[in-house]
Amino acid sequence: MIIDIEESDLFYSRACTALDNGQIVALPTDTVYGLAVNAHNSAAIQRLLSVKGRTGKPFPFFIPKNAMRDYVIVTKNKILEYFMPGPITVILKKKKGIDLPLVKDTAGIRIPDTPYILKLLHLYNKPLAVTSANLSNEPPLTSAYQIVEAFTDVPLVINGGELPSQPSTVLDLTMTPPVIRRKGVVGILQIERVYGGIVRIIGSAKFHVLFVCSGNTCRSPMAEAILRTLVSPEICEVRSAGTIAMDGAPAARNALEVVVEYGGTLNDHTSRLLDKDAVEWADLILVMSYGHFDRVTELSREAAVKTFLLKEYKRRVKYNEVADPMGRDLTAYEKVARDMMPALRMVARDIARRYQTSTE
Repeated sequence: MIIDIEESDLFYSRACTALDNGQIVALPTDTVYGLAVNAHNSAAIQRLLSVKGRTGKPFPFFIPKNAMRDYVIVTKNKILEYFMPGPITVILKKKKGIDLPLVKDTAGIRIPDTPYILKLLHLYNKPLAVTSANLSNEPPLTSAYQIVEAFTDVPLVINGGELPSQPSTVLDLTMTPPVIRRKGVVGILQIERVYGGIVRIIGSAKFHVLFVCSGNTCRSPMAEAILRTLVSPEICEVRSAGTIAMDGAPAARNALEVVVEYGGTLNDHTSRLLDKDAVEWADLILVMSYGHFDRVTELSREAAVKTFLLKEYKRRVKYNEVADPMGRDLTAYEKVARDMMPALRMVARDIARRYQTSTE
């Protein structure tokens, strides 16, 4: 059965009754659709494991914020206060004597910034074990109708319309500094600004760097090529784009020559126009001028927290824009590379630090 979200006693009664009866409820969140059951119902947990096609891996729990301390040991309050409720899952140590299914020492806690879920959690007053609405290792389903077709054993599906497929960020707060276990909606630089320092990244997720200039044939491709010589491709992916670029143009000849001196190459470079997809892909955006910064934030206001003038990255400099060498001789291109190098080295250092071993 598919039901629409509505602010009525009947709506919440249906959801609570289904959960009390051990049924799986599909519900839209602030990220993707989830499959939820009463976390205290062992038969429902087994049903959810079977539907998902997985064994043993614990589920995140939806818990009212004012009840978190009943289940887990709360640490790093500044992060919790800033991001929850929101599109983030935090891992915390479970309190002794508390029973949560499939959990030994730590539990993932998620509080979606979705009004009806916040009210449902308050009314139901029991933790929900929740997982994304997809088969294991498959992409999440994005609509209620897809869920009905894929999961015939789910008797109640709450319709929230079409949702994007980007998941919540998973942040382990049992480690110092915190560890990002899965990249998601909440960006790395956003977390670091609130935390006050660099966080760690584990797993297969790479750090994404985007350089932006105007035509994407000299400054940003040079920065892209040089940074690739400073960081491992196993932990970092680097791209560049231009605010007024013509798609498909090669790098400027002088740019090609200069990056070779640093061990890089632009032989395969083709220019691309900056767009919103590129902005959203990036974890860190480094621009050459204030005008480029303005264009990035026009495409996405939220990107301001992760966008910096390259020469200003963790430095105070008198002339903080990178001059455009287009149409000038090789000496101008060489000067651009020298001007960018101190910041590029700092960027490479910080990326490497994010992948170093954390301590408990």
